[in-house]
Amino acid sequence: MEVIGFRSSSPAGIILQYIKRHGQATIKELEQVLGVSTTAVREHLAHLQVSGLVETDTVRHGPGRPRLIYTLTEKAQTYFPRHYDMLINLILEELSAEGGPERVDRLLQRVGERLRTDYAVHIHAEDLQERLGELRETLEARGVPAEVEPDGAGFKILSCPYHDVAQEHGSVCTMEKICLSSSWGPQ
Repeated sequence: MEVIGFRSSSPAGIILQYIKRHGQATIKELEQVLGVSTTAVREHLAHLQVSGLVETDTVRHGPGRPRLIYTLTEKAQTYFPRHYDMLINLILEELSAEGGPERVDRLLQRVGERLRTDYAVHIHAEDLQERLGELRETLEARGVPAEVEPDGAGFKILSCPYHDVAQEHGSVCTMEKICLSSSWGPQ
């Protein structure tokens, strides 16, 4: 199992993979998995906690001191591969098989309209240059790097947010172009 940003053989990568597979872990379990001391495990966990990837919970088991259980945070979940592109491609292929490519195009046009409405909520300025800046900020907040052209004539998306899907379904690009072109234009 890959953990994006961590070598799978690194202690942090091994800890994250172990917790992902088992849902939680104790220091004793991680000592055995890593083959290192309690102190070393605690140090690795401390780094993962500071990074916001692991959190602790206290669990009582009878008398004595409670045990600490380590689990992954929501942030850590994003470090594991997600294959949304594969799922979307399969859905679009099935839709095309049932209703033809035109049905896929119509669906993507409707999705583009919904995205346009969603983008427009974040764009309030009257000035075109400012509207472009707001669009850039909206895209970048969604993890899509973009920049406004120096002359204010438009903007560039520096990384396609739907790259893998667009490789098989070019109408995704058309959907995004229509959505973006109508989001920043004059009101």
